Amino acid sequence: MRRALPALALAVLFLLAFGAGAFFADPIGLLEGAGGLAYRLAGANSTFVPGPDGSRLHAFELGPRSAEVPVVLLHGLGAASHYWIETALDLSRSGRTVIVPDAPGSGRSDEPSAASGWGIPGRVAAVSALLDALRVGRVDLVGHSLGGWTAGAFALAEPHRVRRLVLVDAAGFTKPDPAAEATLRRSLSPGDRAGARRLYDLLFFRKPFPAAGFLVDALGRQYRKENVVASVAALNERDGLRGREAGLPAGTVFIHGSEDEICLLADARTAFAKVPGGRLFVVRGTGHDAPLEAPRLFHETLRRALAE
Repeated sequence: MRRALPALALAVLFLLAFGAGAFFADPIGLLEGAGGLAYRLAGANSTFVPGPDGSRLHAFELGPRSAEVPVVLLHGLGAASHYWIETALDLSRSGRTVIVPDAPGSGRSDEPSAASGWGIPGRVAAVSALLDALRVGRVDLVGHSLGGWTAGAFALAEPHRVRRLVLVDAAGFTKPDPAAEATLRRSLSPGDRAGARRLYDLLFFRKPFPAAGFLVDALGRQYRKENVVASVAALNERDGLRGREAGLPAGTVFIHGSEDEICLLADARTAFAKVPGGRLFVVRGTGHDAPLEAPRLFHETLRRALAE
């Protein structure tokens, strides 16, 4: 036994060194893997279904299938289903059934077969195909950022399938400004560490992790991937939600960070006022990612939005 101890210690040190190396090399990939593991440990079902163009869509299903209307969580640009892990666990603990898909080309979902699949219509079609394949009727739909834009567009296209709509720092409501739009598009594809730092500051007001060089570099690599670049290129003003707010479900809830510099709070205020019975919850002291910056407060707000 004593002879085995040095070998065991060496093995533990090797695993720790390997884990540290993997974290420094690809911290976001490691976080995605940890998120997938957390879903599985919570008993989530990992499922693949055919997308609208024949490509595979992946989603986690957490909680028992029941007559209750499930909650569907749509992530934003540069993210995947792991973004919602803490929210999904919180909702499942409160008795909700939760479905968390990877958008086309993100996470474990295949890339769309055509360039149009990256845009809002393609993303809406993917949500519809997912619900059809899972034989889900009505849902409570929650979307963050680009996922919020997708959720709003889906609610406009298939209003009979959405019981409650919650838009979290949602895109799609900004008044077109060519110069500002060009600047934002450049910011979302940083070419160097300085650009990645600017993007980090743009995304987060309350920083969820230190701006260490290797972490900022990883963020920059994440936003230079094909799924992000192609998605940004496919966004079109004609698919926007601005001017169509009155058609959103009555009682649509907006949850918005007070310091969001990507999707401005002023635009959310203008939008919710045009929705019949619309409500706005402002998460003070957070930027574009309230679910990550203030998770406890965000989860309390989301549970309230879904219950009322």
